Parts: sequence; structure tokens; C-alpha cells
Amino acid sequence: MNFQKLKLADVSEETFEDIQPQFFTVFGVPAPETAEPAPDAPAFLAEATAPPARDAAAPAAPPAVPGEILVQFNAGLDAGRVQQVLATVGGTALEVVHGDAAQGEALLLRVGLPPEAEAEEAITLLRGEPAVAFAEANFTVSVEAVSNDGGYVRGNLWGMYGDATEIRNANGSQAGEAWATGATGSASIVVGVLDTGLNYTHSDIYQNVWINQNEIPVSLRGKLADTDSDGQITFRDLNQAANKAWVKDLNKNGRIDAGDLLKDSSWVNGDDLDRNGYRDDLFGWDFVNDDNDPFDDHGHGTHVSGTIGAMGGNGYGVAGVAWDVQIVALKFLGASGSGSIADAVKALDYYTAAGKAAVGQDFVATNNSWGGGAYSSAMQQAIDRSAEAGNLFIAAAGNNGRNTDAAANYPSGYSTLGSVGYEAVVSVAAITSTGARASYSNYGATSVDLGAPGSSIHSIAANGGYTTMSGTSMAAPHVTGAIALYAAANPEDSAAEIRSALLNATTATASLEGRTVTGGRLDVARMLEIGAAPDAEPEQAAPEPEPEPILASFIFGTAGSDNLVGTAGVDTISGIAATGNTLGKGSVDVLWGLAGDDVFLLGDARGVFYDDGLAAKQGTGDYARIMDFAAGDRIQLSDDVDTYFLRKIRVDGQLGTAIYADLDGNNRYGTTDELIGHVVGSATLSAADFIYG
Repeated sequence: MNFQKLKLADVSEETFEDIQPQFFTVFGVPAPETAEPAPDAPAFLAEATAPPARDAAAPAAPPAVPGEILVQFNAGLDAGRVQQVLATVGGTALEVVHGDAAQGEALLLRVGLPPEAEAEEAITLLRGEPAVAFAEANFTVSVEAVSNDGGYVRGNLWGMYGDATEIRNANGSQAGEAWATGATGSASIVVGVLDTGLNYTHSDIYQNVWINQNEIPVSLRGKLADTDSDGQITFRDLNQAANKAWVKDLNKNGRIDAGDLLKDSSWVNGDDLDRNGYRDDLFGWDFVNDDNDPFDDHGHGTHVSGTIGAMGGNGYGVAGVAWDVQIVALKFLGASGSGSIADAVKALDYYTAAGKAAVGQDFVATNNSWGGGAYSSAMQQAIDRSAEAGNLFIAAAGNNGRNTDAAANYPSGYSTLGSVGYEAVVSVAAITSTGARASYSNYGATSVDLGAPGSSIHSIAANGGYTTMSGTSMAAPHVTGAIALYAAANPEDSAAEIRSALLNATTATASLEGRTVTGGRLDVARMLEIGAAPDAEPEQAAPEPEPEPILASFIFGTAGSDNLVGTAGVDTISGIAATGNTLGKGSVDVLWGLAGDDVFLLGDARGVFYDDGLAAKQGTGDYARIMDFAAGDRIQLSDDVDTYFLRKIRVDGQLGTAIYADLDGNNRYGTTDELIGHVVGSATLSAADFIYG
């Protein structure tokens, strides 16, 4: 089964026009040790992760960068029209966050406001402009083989152990078992870490720091030796004698690392060789200080990076899940652990663009150990762009100890299903070494995908040493590292296939049952076994029988609960009687279409079926359970409701896609919306699967 967090389709930007972006916190708690609507359809399927309507008890809006907002203009506008619109609020374009007007792309601008202007008033005015797609505040975000490495052999890395490693902990990620099979990763796999930066000189990770092949000076490209013949120049090559003439140990630490190259004028020559707008971006970028030195002056990003890809098998320190990998340092959180949504968007876009420009490198995922707050259209679009490029977005579930099914957490609550066609977001909860869900960890049967080791995690520190931290920040990089290992072993797999293997490989865990989509924890070894399993041999096709006439039939239920089975023909199946006003209240109907292109009715001209009329109950006591929805089948909804939400949930022990009617009409998923159908299994639903009557 291909586990996915939720199903949705035809996400309309208007769905989110009044939703504010978020204030983020890093999810690392230091331990004591340190598509357009279907034609002529009066309804559309909306983003199920949009937060419920704010009520009186909701928290106040999070803080934003003073005097700034983000404005997304429609594509095709000339500079004069943009300036004209900004003039209505006295705004000044400070920076293009995304888009190229010369290419006809829509511009996302960071806009400065005059001192006397109120940001919320400016946002409201700009939202009324036809030329503006959206306007929102620029909210601040902040940091919430067998290894012989010392930390591993001394028992300090419980998150890497398994039930068959020499030091055993069945609740660990099972990475040690994967290493024992020879799976340690590949330098061709590139992951991005959106965080506080990276200590790229650290003795336990320096060889796994990404080098931008397109920014290597032309004068050096023909001289540098690819000593391991992997088609690229990495720090493993630069630390070999064959390249001694072209590098210098300028920081005098006995090795060649990014710190040396940043001080070397033969490497840092002031040119933007790859023409991406960032000069000398050899190892990533610092979006806080707008320079090419993403050194970590906080510590969080280094710790996270070490869990993903600290060098393994080198006899000391710690080991990351992937011993061989390249890490792009994307610093958008500063020394205080804070940053802005605008910089988060730029950081993610940098990774996306670098992956598109790369040759011989496979960009697969970003790690996002930060989150919380409200929805941002700018961030959603950046995640969409990354997903379209084939990248997964791994996010910490958050450290609030709450159910995010009821109140969404971001960025873990974003989804790309409707906008891109597959789910690229993976939300990760934290577990302890005993297998318990960490008390601080958020959870959600539909909004959090799996658990991973997050408490008392030992990793590298920004000061060059080692430290222990706890949080969902520490759980997410275990998953990112697992994805790097899997991608190295299965280079042909798509992002959707990698995500499927990850979630299908989880180990059932009592503390996560009913609290995550999978009900399980990360299992790196099993994930790799799934990737290595041969495809099933196709069965010999039986001779095709003579075609029989296709018969159409109408199958209707009663006022009670029914189990209705279709025919081999084209059926219209309804658990509701053909006439009358008893529309399924209090009944659970089970519908089987069998063969043929069938239509399952969840509404008609009489209205929405299975509405029990109870507020805040979400209709789990009455709905239609569709058992065998297949390509060619359709689901009929009532056009009395403009918006329907799709979510991946488990009902009565069966995982599937839930269909909710937006009965309060606020275009946001909330507790008053009514469950009317549950499509059992993992069918991918889109607007084309629905008709309206």
C-alpha cells in the first residue's frame, strides 16, 4: 500500500487568500547535556491542510518583519504596472524573491512600507487589486557496514541501532543493519538542509559538504583529478595527493575543507560562473547575510546535518545515517535562530534550481527542522516548485505536544498532492529510545506520517565537537538520511516511489498507532529491502474471452445501512433510496462497483448525503464506504456545496481517502465539515474522478 498523508485536487489560490503565513520555531529542544477546476463543475476540491477558521481562542498572529510584506503579482505585468500597484500603499520593491519578469514569470516581491503604514491594511488593499495574486506578511521564523565510530561503538547513537546490530535497540532507525549490507550512500546524492548553516570545517563532516560543480573556476576544471572516478569533484578528491597543487590548507587544520576554498582567491574569484545570481556559491548560500559563506553561528543546522551525513567508518566521532552524501548548506536562520519566510522561499528555490542545473548529481530531498504557525502561499508555491523538480520535503512535526489533525502545523502541514500530483511532504514525529512518542512531539493520524528517533540524539556541534539534542528537529534528519541511502541504491526511483518505500517500510509502534498515518517508526533496513525486491513477474495473460454486452444498472439502498454490490456492467450505486428525503443520516453503507465504469453517489439534486447535522462531529457515524474505486469510476457529489476536502485517514481500521463536505462554507477544512465518503485503499483521486448533480 502506498501511504500518503492526504488526497486533494484542484487547489485554487483563492482558497487561501485570507490565510496568514506563519511564525516558525526550530524543533530542536536542547537536552540537559548541553490545475484548474473540472469543466463546468460548480464545485472544487480544496486544500485540506488550510487551517480551520480562527476563533476567539485562537492565538494572535505571529510576529513579522517590521515594515515589510510579500506580494505575488500575476504573470505578464510590466514594471510600470507593478510600480503603480505598489504606489497605492506607498510600497517599495526591496527584492525579487522569486520570478523573472523578462521571462514572463510572475514576480514575488519583498515590499517595504512607509513608517506610517499598517501592514495589515496594506495587505487588505493589495488583495483587492486584480494584478495581485496574493499579499501576506513577511513573518519571522526561528529555530524551534558496521560503524567503528567512537560514538557508535560506545553506545551513544541509539538512533542508528536496530534489533540485529551489535549494540541493540529495536526502536532505533535500523541504519546499522543497512550499513552491514554495504549500504552507506553515494556522493552523487545531494540533500539540502534549510537551517542555521553548517560548520563545514568539522572533522566529521567536511568531506560530505556539497561542491557546486558549475561554480568551480574554469582555470581549475581541467586540472583537478576525479580520484574516485565518480564524475564529479568532491572533498574526497581534494584531500588526495593528486590535487595537492590546486588546494591549500589555509586554515591549518590538516585537511582541505570548504573553509580553505572560501579563503583561496583561485577558487573564489568573484564570478557568477553558473549564472544563477549568486557569486562564488561553491557550497550553498547564506540568505541571512546574503553571501557565499553559510557557516553555522547557532549550532542547530550542524547537529541536524550530522545526523543526516556525518562521515562514517572513520574510526571516531559519530556517523550519520548516510556516510556518503553531499549536503547543501542553505542558511536562512541567523545566529539568534530566527529568519524570514522570504529567505526560506529563496533557500528552497536555490536548492531546486541547483538540482535542475546539476549533471551527475541527484538532488532528492531537503530537511526542514523548523515549523509551526499558519499557512503561507509563498512557501506553498516554493514547495510546489521543488516537488515538481522531483524533490521530497522532509519536515519536523513540531514540538507542541498537540494533535495537528485539529490545528495544522507548518511546514509539515503543507501538501503537494493537488498542485503537483503526488505528495512530496513527509511529516516526522519524535520517539524516545524506549519506543514511546516523545511527550513534546506533535502527532496526527492524518497529518503526521511516521516517527523516528528524536530524543537524546548525539551529533556534531558547530564548535567542532559533539553535543546531544532532543526534538522533532532531530527526528526529521534520520528520515532525510534514510532517503539519501535509498536513493543511492535505487537511482531510478521517483520521489513518489521513494516516499512510498519509506512509509511502507515502517515498523508498527504502539505509541504511534492512531497517531500517525502509518502507525509506525522509521526502518531504514526494511526500506532498502523494499527497494531491492525484484518486480513481480507478470502473469501469463489468459486468452481474452468473447466480449459480452455491457449492461447498465441502478442499485439503490434503503434508509438503513446497506452492503451493495454492483455488476460486471456500468452501475450507478447509491446507499440512499432513489426517492424520498432520507439521505443516509445515521447509516454506513458499503459500496462495491466490481467491473465496469461505475458511478458512486454521495449527493444529488436532493442535497448532500450522510449529513448528520451535528456540529464538530465530522460525520464518522454516517458515510459511504467505497471499497473498489478504480480508473474509469466516478464519484457524484451534490452541487449544493462549493467545496469538498480530501484527506488520508483510517476509518474503522481501514486506510483510505476521506471526502468531506465544506458545510460551513468557509473554504477551510475544519471540525464542522462532514465526512460523506471514504474511498478504501490508496486510489489517487483528482477532479476528473468527480461529477456533480
